[in-house]
Amino acid sequence: MVWTGASSEDTALGSFMAHVQQSSPEFAQQIGEAFGKTFSMWCAKDTDVKEGDTLTVATGDYAGTYSVRNVQKNATGSNEHLELVVIKDV
Repeated sequence: MVWTGASSEDTALGSFMAHVQQSSPEFAQQIGEAFGKTFSMWCAKDTDVKEGDTLTVATGDYAGTYSVRNVQKNATGSNEHLELVVIKDV
C-alpha cells in the first residue's frame, strides 16, 4: 500500500513462485475462517511476505485475490520454505 497525503492505494511490489493448494474445510474451521476459501501456499524461504499482505494470482485455476493470514517458516533439513495460510476473497 502506498500513502499519498491522507489517502492510500494498493500497488504491485513484485512477484514470486508458489505452490497453491485448497485447504480442507476442517482446517478452515479450525482457524476460525467463516468467509472465503482457505488455501495453503508454499514458497521460497526468502520471499518477502507477511501477515496482512494481499496477494493476487492473475491467471489460471487459482486466479483471484488472497489475504495472508499466517506465515510460517519451515526449516526441515534442505527443504526450507515458507508456508502461507491465505483466504481467497469471494
